[in-house]
Amino acid sequence: MFGGNENSSTWKIGSQIKFTVESGLFQGVFTSEVIGINSRQGLIRIKFPMSEGKLVLLPVGTTVTVGHEALPEQDNKYIIIERAGGENRSLVLKHMDFEVNRLVCIDPPRDRQLISVCSGKGGVGKTTLAINLAYALAELDYKTCIFDAALGTANVDVLLDLAPRYHLGHVITGKCGVMDILTEVQPRVHVVPGCSGVQPLTQLTIYEYNLLARELQELFRYFDVVIVDTSAGITPGSVNFVLAAQEGYLVTTPEPHSITDTYALLKTLVTQRTRPLNLNLVVNRVYYRPEAESTAEKLQFAARKFLSFELGYAGFIFDDMRVREANMRQKPIVEGEPSAAASQSFRAVAEQYCQPADGKSRGQGGLLERIRQIGKRA
Repeated sequence: MFGGNENSSTWKIGSQIKFTVESGLFQGVFTSEVIGINSRQGLIRIKFPMSEGKLVLLPVGTTVTVGHEALPEQDNKYIIIERAGGENRSLVLKHMDFEVNRLVCIDPPRDRQLISVCSGKGGVGKTTLAINLAYALAELDYKTCIFDAALGTANVDVLLDLAPRYHLGHVITGKCGVMDILTEVQPRVHVVPGCSGVQPLTQLTIYEYNLLARELQELFRYFDVVIVDTSAGITPGSVNFVLAAQEGYLVTTPEPHSITDTYALLKTLVTQRTRPLNLNLVVNRVYYRPEAESTAEKLQFAARKFLSFELGYAGFIFDDMRVREANMRQKPIVEGEPSAAASQSFRAVAEQYCQPADGKSRGQGGLLERIRQIGKRA
């Protein structure tokens, strides 16, 4: 519902929608089919309308008045905020009561945390860190959720041997909400699956990012920590999620090209931030502790000298063949090989998260007990 009425709740996927256009280019009444709805944000995705057998190419920014057969006296003003072509040919209408172009930030409640996991390049172990960090935090009694935001190349479901029927692509198109696709992998670890091989989703529009940001807020009702596994590199979607989270891990390896790409991502994040940003480096695939410390010192020095930014250091992960074997078995090494050197490294990062530099423990504020009580009442 939005705008003080219930029109949006009565529309369904496949419903016919009638709207009036009065602009310098087009005038008239058109009918189209609803193919996506997000009532919390006042969004409706519709097929291109037709007139005399031809597509009506209404431009972005056009204001339309949408009527409803059940409530004809309650017409609503909408604005077209997106016009998609190709196979996903459609228009996105946004209710005029909602802000159109504001980029939504994600604000978790005080007793819950949002962590981003990002990297300057692919193949450095970003997703492996996100998964094993979630399992390590679960061992410490944190209820965790992995939000796979690596759209187009998502693989959290693959590494955990999941076969979800729905994913974030369905959320973006309005076919379902984030709670509908939430998948439990163990009592304290859940996954919001992303999608792979869907090229249009690799470049989120502002409205699509805002849609996911709003949906993500729902998760804080049920989880202590939400870990966002972002796309590698400096894509707008990845940068937006990291900046929205305000806190996260920057994953690199000791190789020179990885360090260079990590600095490039860091520079982008620092120059685009509008709020405080707390990033901590994790050096993956390390043979010796001095190798990790040397890598961290290089990046911290560059960040301090050229970006005036204090980059934190959360630790390192040993280069352990058992990590690859665990990935092949589609099982986190923290769970499958708890005594492995890499498992101990992941746990050290989790413990460092629970005891940050200021020495104050990140308490759960009784959230787990509240969730249990909600479950008893349901």
